[in-house]
Amino acid sequence: MRRQAISYAIIRFRPHAETEEFANIGIVLLAPQMGYLDFRLETKRFGRLTSFFDSVEATTIRAVLKNYYAELKRIKDIAGHNGSGQARFEFELTDNAEHLFYALTKDREGIIRFSEVRFAMTEDPKNKLDELFDHYVRRNFASSIYHEGLLERHVRTMLKLRDIDRNFKRRSFGDGVYSATFPFVELADDKPVKILKPIYLGQDDPSRILDHGNKWLFTVNRLKQLLPRDIVFAVEGPADQSLRRRAFKEAIDQFRASDIQVVDATKERELLDAVQS
Repeated sequence: MRRQAISYAIIRFRPHAETEEFANIGIVLLAPQMGYLDFRLETKRFGRLTSFFDSVEATTIRAVLKNYYAELKRIKDIAGHNGSGQARFEFELTDNAEHLFYALTKDREGIIRFSEVRFAMTEDPKNKLDELFDHYVRRNFASSIYHEGLLERHVRTMLKLRDIDRNFKRRSFGDGVYSATFPFVELADDKPVKILKPIYLGQDDPSRILDHGNKWLFTVNRLKQLLPRDIVFAVEGPADQSLRRRAFKEAIDQFRASDIQVVDATKERELLDAVQS
């Protein structure tokens, strides 16, 4: 089969526009030469979304994805695709599928958003769709974003069990150009006095560990005049003695060099001491 150009976009779930946090939940793909338009949407593993967006009810997430699945199926049916990569009718449906794809992925406000349109070459659009879904949804989602969501949930549960969660609120800080949201900000007389930020640094590539660490280091340094002086990073990283561990230690050293207290998120006593000090 001859290789052909395809276009695709990542479907993203972004319930809180103010924080701009999102999770990849699907892929929509167009093979224009075939009039092929199809999608894959996460409809089973809702636990990953509820862990990351714990302020959104699971029933709400299920309803949103169920309704959006029905809408995507309706659009796919309009395009005339029957699931085999062939048009359902004999007349040309190329323009129809392409028009629907770009109308669907056009940037607009809402809980469901799309990445920018991307391009690739493939001999089999259906297999490519499965491959992209596996890469962007099932793999990446289950690594850094998912693990950091679980880490944040672990910290929240620990604070709640000790009845000190009421002292910490989610708070955003911004200088007019750049902003960031921290899940645990301790307030005293409605003024921030401490920040506790869980950070997952166990990514499968050393570069990604350093990139994620540098992101939060930049955030703190950029907003330093607006943040409380007492900042605690509760981190989790790789346990093995590998290049990943080396990158993890380098990220930790950079945090400490910027006067950020670092604790092991997996050691409850250490974490509590940092919170209550």
